[in-house]
Amino acid sequence: MKTKLKLSVACGIAALLVGFNVQAEEKTFSIGGDVELDLTAKDTDASGSSYYNGGRVKLNATGEMKGENGSFVKGVAQPLVPFKGDALGYDDVYLQFGRPAWDVQIGRFEGLDLFPAGKDTVVEHAAGMSHYGTNDSRGRKSNVIHTALHLKPNDATTFELGVMGTKNTSDYDKFTAIRPAISYKAGMATLRAGIESVKSDEAGDAAKEVSHTGFGLSGGFDLAGGSLNVNLAKKNYKKDAGADKTTYGVNYTQGPWGVGYIGAKEDYSSIDAKLNTFYAAYSIPLMGLKDATVTFAASTSKATDVGGTKGNDDNVNAFRTRFNYAF
Repeated sequence: MKTKLKLSVACGIAALLVGFNVQAEEKTFSIGGDVELDLTAKDTDASGSSYYNGGRVKLNATGEMKGENGSFVKGVAQPLVPFKGDALGYDDVYLQFGRPAWDVQIGRFEGLDLFPAGKDTVVEHAAGMSHYGTNDSRGRKSNVIHTALHLKPNDATTFELGVMGTKNTSDYDKFTAIRPAISYKAGMATLRAGIESVKSDEAGDAAKEVSHTGFGLSGGFDLAGGSLNVNLAKKNYKKDAGADKTTYGVNYTQGPWGVGYIGAKEDYSSIDAKLNTFYAAYSIPLMGLKDATVTFAASTSKATDVGGTKGNDDNVNAFRTRFNYAF
């Protein structure tokens, strides 16, 4: 009888403790989003003038459960409804769990930004050239699973190890990537560094294997009430799969306005192709409401010796008006 009594008391205490743990968990759910509409005018040497619209309505659903010891489980879904066309898309869709000092993120998302461009409302590069920001395996690739381990040993340091992979899909015969990156904040400065190693075989083109390695360095500084970013990235292809590329940039954002510059160089055996792009943007409240803005943005870009061909140059000027409302 005593044994049964002691056992029942112990079970009662355990049940009470479990009940307290359940009650201590905090569950939250939020839903919101924003509307973004772009009206863009562009003029190029190669194809003349064009005018087009773009944008989307993004929904953001977030659910999270937290425990007393800092443990958490979080789920995010961000479907996109475009203003043109009938194909629905999505930004982030992921599951994340862990503790304050570490967590694991799985799904579709973007990793640490190693080439922050500031207020880049419109950045149209000439001749179809692009800039490299150590971002080929940063994330948000269709049909590719993305997993990242985050370590936060202190308030100043964040380490991220991203891994991506897929095989025999509509986009890739095979895609594998690893991307370690670190961010460190020291007073008014934030330093970021990372590398990536990518192996990619695009679907339907099995004869061409595109593999490369790259690195990125970035410094962010609080300056005169604004934010200054200085970026550098380098991309090296394997097996002559493409032209090696170096990208550099600087931008400054303060309140409603921002300006920036991005330069790039592609290495060819005969001559190097070069790209220089300048951009700027300014936002004002729409109808005097803080959650609604209209942004006027412009960029100008020049590319020379594109593809390693002397005299193959192009110029592009673009202007964009963007309406945004967050709900």
